[in-house]
Amino acid sequence: MVLAVVLVACSSCFTGERPRLVTEATLAPLDDSAIGAVADLLAVGPEDVAFTVDYTIVTKLGGQSTSARLSHDPLLGTSLVVAEVRYVWPIDGQSWTCSTITSECESGIDETRVSDRQLTSGFWGPSIVERLRQDVSFAVRDATSRSGDLVGRTVTCVDVPVVDSSGSPRTKTYCAFDALGVVASFDTADLSVTATALGDTVDATTFAV
Repeated sequence: MVLAVVLVACSSCFTGERPRLVTEATLAPLDDSAIGAVADLLAVGPEDVAFTVDYTIVTKLGGQSTSARLSHDPLLGTSLVVAEVRYVWPIDGQSWTCSTITSECESGIDETRVSDRQLTSGFWGPSIVERLRQDVSFAVRDATSRSGDLVGRTVTCVDVPVVDSSGSPRTKTYCAFDALGVVASFDTADLSVTATALGDTVDATTFAV
């Protein structure tokens, strides 16, 4: 399945743009249909409905557990809270990194604030599209697609067989909410992310900058 568009977020610098849809003809197509099915769901980004998803994140190196909350509202934008950090992508195209402790905000996306958890601010979608693109190259055989249910919503999942750095076989798993366009869960060598709750309302204060 050809993936025509991808979400792009600045994950390697201190300031960044709001994740957006762009046409990227230079990228190789995702020719594994199972991987492409999940990537396509995530590439369109959050749907035009209000929702809030709570996640539990486990950084496997060290076993650190972190709570996160992703909120999206078509009139306000997208907000992500990870521990004491809050990222905001308003609909005006700006981006902000804020402290949940001091409420101070700075322009741009500061990825260093969550890098100790092996995360990027786009773990809910944009960075997973990039992971899936890399997995196409490293998969040792065709990925397997399956459907499921998480927190009362239908999800589409893919199991990707790969070989890790030690030469041992392992399976990476990614799931996306069918109707929301964001990650439901994923499990890789470095991270485990699982949605634990989902609601159809948002807290407007989480978008304040």
